[in-house]
Amino acid sequence: MLKREIFRYETTSSWFSTHLKGYEIPFKWHHHQEYELTLTLNSEGKRYIGNHTSNFSSPDLVFIAPNQPHSWKSLRMDSVCEIFVILIPQTWINRQLLSGMEEYRVVNQLFLRASPAIKFSKRCAKQSESLFRKIVASNSPLTRLSLLILLFELLTGDKGVEYISDRHPLLPYQNQRVEKILNYLDNNFTTVVTLKHVADHAHCSVSAVKRDLATFAGLSFSDYISQLRINKASFLLRTSSLSLSAIASQCGFQSINYFHRQFKKIVNDTPVKYRKNNSI
Repeated sequence: MLKREIFRYETTSSWFSTHLKGYEIPFKWHHHQEYELTLTLNSEGKRYIGNHTSNFSSPDLVFIAPNQPHSWKSLRMDSVCEIFVILIPQTWINRQLLSGMEEYRVVNQLFLRASPAIKFSKRCAKQSESLFRKIVASNSPLTRLSLLILLFELLTGDKGVEYISDRHPLLPYQNQRVEKILNYLDNNFTTVVTLKHVADHAHCSVSAVKRDLATFAGLSFSDYISQLRINKASFLLRTSSLSLSAIASQCGFQSINYFHRQFKKIVNDTPVKYRKNNSI
């Protein structure tokens, strides 16, 4: 279910920050009234914002506009992943400008362009890590604010930003249905999954499932399943010594030949070459 989150701020701060740790990021479809700046480390999987979905890998730095439904869904990692989150009220930047702080106008452009979100370059994400760590470690409101300003200076100078598009916003009932569809697929893609299974779980028609996946992910049902399976296969190729047939079976492929064809199609490389070039 789409959940609205409400945050309480300390009396000494006009914005919120936190640092989370875990071995995986569960799918948690939610939204809130604040802008969100999130840095994800040592994790990979799927990122969902509005009706946009894409793969993410560490380090992942994203700035999300208010009231945009979003979630991450990661693969389970062998080591702890970290998530740094900064939440900024919608009125925050306006207050700075109204107070006469003209220096914030360049930052305001960042806020205006986050509709629904901005993805920053890997280089920028790596450089931001030390600032995030200092922000969550500091107990001084002034130190935290100065570090936030330095972080904004870094973000506004990034030349490798990607603007995430959301041309067809989902309606409320679609949000709830999409959450059910994605949750079911994320939990069952390694088994034999049919459109009817998904439709029955989401209490909708087969055509609605196909339409929602096309709108949300830009993929057909079969292509979306293949993408999930190949994501897991890529992870196992990099991090394990399992045989190709074992990986294919664990990821839901009924045939080793079909696994090879799908991997080549999506990754543009063979599993053997991919493992050789990307093993950890």
